[in-house]
Amino acid sequence: MSILYSFKVAWVALKTNKVRSFLTILGIVIGIAAVVAMMSLGAGAQHLIVGQIMSMGSNNIFIEPGAFDPKKTSIMEARMEEAEIKTLKISDAQAIKNLPEIEEVAPFVIGVEKVIYKDVSKKITFIGTTPAAHIIEATEVTLGRDFTDAEVKSQARVAVLGYKIAQDLFGNENPIGKIIRIKKTNFRVIGVLEERGTQTFMNLDDFVYVPVTTAQKLLLGINHLKWIVAKAKSKDVIDEAVEDIRLLLRERHNIYNPKGDLTKDDFKVMSQVEAANILSSVMGVFTLFLSSIAAIALVVGGIGIMNIMLVSVTERTKEIGLRKAVGARKKDILYQFLIEAIVLTSVGGVVGIVLGILGSFFGSLVFGKMLYMQWKFFISLKAIVLGVGVAVVVGLVFGIYPARKASQLSPIEALRYE
Repeated sequence: MSILYSFKVAWVALKTNKVRSFLTILGIVIGIAAVVAMMSLGAGAQHLIVGQIMSMGSNNIFIEPGAFDPKKTSIMEARMEEAEIKTLKISDAQAIKNLPEIEEVAPFVIGVEKVIYKDVSKKITFIGTTPAAHIIEATEVTLGRDFTDAEVKSQARVAVLGYKIAQDLFGNENPIGKIIRIKKTNFRVIGVLEERGTQTFMNLDDFVYVPVTTAQKLLLGINHLKWIVAKAKSKDVIDEAVEDIRLLLRERHNIYNPKGDLTKDDFKVMSQVEAANILSSVMGVFTLFLSSIAAIALVVGGIGIMNIMLVSVTERTKEIGLRKAVGARKKDILYQFLIEAIVLTSVGGVVGIVLGILGSFFGSLVFGKMLYMQWKFFISLKAIVLGVGVAVVVGLVFGIYPARKASQLSPIEALRYE
C-alpha cells in the first residue's frame, strides 16, 4: 500500500469523527499557537529594544559600580545589589571627561519620590545629572532652559520636567518659574523637555531632572553615583576609550589589576553596542523560557492524541482484522495509524501557526498602545518552522505506540472481537 493511499485512508478516517478529531488536536493547536505567538512577540520586543538603545547613539559608554559578573547577563540585572555600592564619584566622571577619546560625560543618580504642585501630587522618578546628559541623549528643552554647570556646582534647587509630568502638574498653565515640592524641598521649574515617549519600557516623559549635586544632598543623602554615561568622539575610538576608562578608574580606585581581570574591578564599563547585544541575548533567553512553558500544552496534546488513537485501535479492531485477512501487512497497518496521528498533529500545527501569527499581530497592537511604543509586528520564521517540525514529531512520538499495537493484532482474534 502506497504512502499516498495511506494518507487518503487516514484523512477519511479522521473526517468520519470530526468532533473527536477536533478535540484531539485542540491541545496541539493551543500549544503551537502559544509557542509561535511568544516567539514572534519576543522577536518584536528584541528588535524594538535593540533599536531604541542604538537610537540613543552608538558612541555611548556606560560605567556602573560593582565588579563584572559573567553570570549576570544584563547591565541592569544587578541594579538592586548595586544600590549600596559606592565606588563611583562625581570626580570619576570629571576625570573621564579629560580623556582624549571622550567628548561628553554625564553622572547620574536616581530616586522615586512624590512631586507636589498646589493640590496636585504624583509619584515620579527624579534623575540627578548635569547638562551633558541631554547633549548625550540628544534631547532638547523646548520650553525654558536646562540647568547650567554653575547651578550643578552650587546645588541649585531647579528642575527640568519631562513632557508628560509637566502636563499632569500644570495642564495648560505655563510651568516656567513655578515652584514644585519634592521630598519637602522646593524646586523652581526652569524648563520642559520635548516629548520623547517610551524607551525600554520606561516613559521618559515622566522624569524630573535636577542637578546631580542637589539630588545627592537634598533628595538622596548620598555622595556616590548610580552610573556614568560617556560619549566617545567617534565610533573608531570606542574600544580604546573603554580600555582607557578602565585603566583610569583602576588607578583612581587603587586597584592592582595587571592582567585586566574584569572580576577584580569595582566597576563595569560597557559600550552601547555591547549593552544592546546583551539585552538582545537576555530577551532571547526570556522568549525561549516563555515558549518552553507554552510547549507544555504540546506534551498534553500529544498524550491526548495517543489516548484517542488507542481508543481508535480498539474501535476498529474488526477493520484491522479484515484488512489483514485480505493481505494487508503489519507495516501497512502501522503506516495507516501512524499517518493518522501525523495528519492530526499537522492539521493542528497549521491551525496553531495561523492562530499564533494572529495572536502575535494583535498582541503587538495591544502592547504598543499600552506601553506607548512602536511595537513592530514580527513573524518569527524560526517559530513557524519549529511549529511544523514539532507537530510532525509529536505525531510520530505519540502515534507510534498505538500504531504498533494495531499492527501486532492477530487477524483471527481481531475478526472475533465484539
